[in-house]
Amino acid sequence: MSKGKILVVDDEPELVRAVSMRLRAEGYDVLTAMDGMQATNVAMRETLDLIILDIGMPAGDGHVVARRLRESIRTSAIPIIFLTAKTSELDFSRAYDEGVDKYITKPYDPLELMSAVDSLMRTGDQRQVT
Repeated sequence: MSKGKILVVDDEPELVRAVSMRLRAEGYDVLTAMDGMQATNVAMRETLDLIILDIGMPAGDGHVVARRLRESIRTSAIPIIFLTAKTSELDFSRAYDEGVDKYITKPYDPLELMSAVDSLMRTGDQRQVT
């Protein structure tokens, strides 16, 4: 039985592959997208429990995608983790203003990412119960 469905979005195929493999090994179903437009389309079409999202991507950067998702009733409650090489205070501040739940910078610690995923998935489970 799956622990939940997660969308991984990044324009770096190797990173998408590595994160997806780790999540699948932990029991999650994983969908992927390579740019902001694909991410938005998948999020609107699928029932997701969590999104892991890069900022610097073609066809809609992570800030644009996060804002779109927060504006839609269908996707507004899905937790979002930014996994990005962007380290500026402006990106960090914008992310939290846009409702991003966690901000992790690359190169990332896989244990930190999994801890954030597990924590947000537990929080999501509690939201559905109440």
